[in-house]
Amino acid sequence: MSYGYFYILLLISSVFTSTIIDSTPKDIIHIGFETPLSDEWKGRYDNFKDFYQIQTEENKPYLSARSENSDCFIVKRIEVDLAEYPYLNWSWRANTLPVNGDESQKAYCDVAASIAIVLNKSRILPKSIKYSWSTTLADSTLTKSPFAYWPARCDVIVKESGTERQGEWVTEKVNVFEDYKKLYKKKNAQSKHVYAIVIMTDSDSTNSLSEADYADIYFSKH
Repeated sequence: MSYGYFYILLLISSVFTSTIIDSTPKDIIHIGFETPLSDEWKGRYDNFKDFYQIQTEENKPYLSARSENSDCFIVKRIEVDLAEYPYLNWSWRANTLPVNGDESQKAYCDVAASIAIVLNKSRILPKSIKYSWSTTLADSTLTKSPFAYWPARCDVIVKESGTERQGEWVTEKVNVFEDYKKLYKKKNAQSKHVYAIVIMTDSDSTNSLSEADYADIYFSKH
């Protein structure tokens, strides 16, 4: 699938509906899941809620994603200054990994679970950082999406790999601001705003099945 499609979505008015920003000082910015899935989330296809649904476990809501030969994703508008909230935190659970999934190869570019942070709103120079649970790429692998053609850019950082922790909730914490500064050689950056979060579980390239759950996504100061 074309990664630049994220930015087409971001520029349409339905994604950039008004969002009330709470000016009260806080330690976290929560990216919550409500039942049913909030209209602040948009999908690649009109029937995206067939692929992404809210479930509950121990009275806590989480996002359940299921892809059968699909490349659907969901996206939500955010506005966060990484200098103030550098850390992205989340929990996820990979239930079924796409067969031979490998985000560095077009023929196998599927992933059990991924969260991407959109760095700008440009249709000409779209840029993002994507964190993934890969079928085959080793933990801590850094690669680039083969669908992000120059001058577009999508850096992929593998956070989990394979089946060792399959079916278990795993908590992650990454410093997106530091990743941005390293990847873009901006060591002296004092501020960096991000504009959307994209969640994707897909399996179209491998013609297989991919299933994952997501919960407790938030930006934090520490």
